[in-house]
Amino acid sequence: MSGLTPALVSEFWQYMMHRYNASVIDKRSASEMQAVSLLLGKLGIIDRESFLRHFATTIGHRIYIPFEIGLATADWSLWGQLIVCAHECQHIVQYDELGPIKFAWQYVAKTAGRARLEAEAYRCQLELHFWRTGQLLSAHELASSLKSYGVTDADVQVAETILRMSGESVRRGAVINPTSRAAIDWLNVHAPELRTRLS
Repeated sequence: MSGLTPALVSEFWQYMMHRYNASVIDKRSASEMQAVSLLLGKLGIIDRESFLRHFATTIGHRIYIPFEIGLATADWSLWGQLIVCAHECQHIVQYDELGPIKFAWQYVAKTAGRARLEAEAYRCQLELHFWRTGQLLSAHELASSLKSYGVTDADVQVAETILRMSGESVRRGAVINPTSRAAIDWLNVHAPELRTRLS
């Protein structure tokens, strides 16, 4: 991927962390994530091992990641690291808008609330992918990935509807999520060559 380098990814994360007053913590060595993984496993939200190895997690303004920023792996490509940064920062926006108690209640206690919050954050994937390729990701595939979050089939259907409707707006040029807008503005300046120019 021309222009997409470890240094660029690190600079992007630094920019986003400063903009959203966030910090990054290695999820693999964080004792609090061990406790959270046990709780989420007992609640049937997500498998403990999967949670610790395959998911970034945001609590308040702390983003816990299971990878080293700028080091591409089979699970976390450099582009995937950019995407997850925007996604997790969107959770910070949600947290700030709802407040800590309401956000926690909606995310942990209500499957419908969790699906809605995640669908909104997954909109970052739609928006950034469209910026880069001019193509929309499948709303069905994005929503289906929520099954690992312990939500119901009805919740997945609602998330798919949200993402499909968002996709229509994105196709018309809208960027809905503030974190996607921040990411795109930064990428337009620092890595415009990543974007496919459509005729």
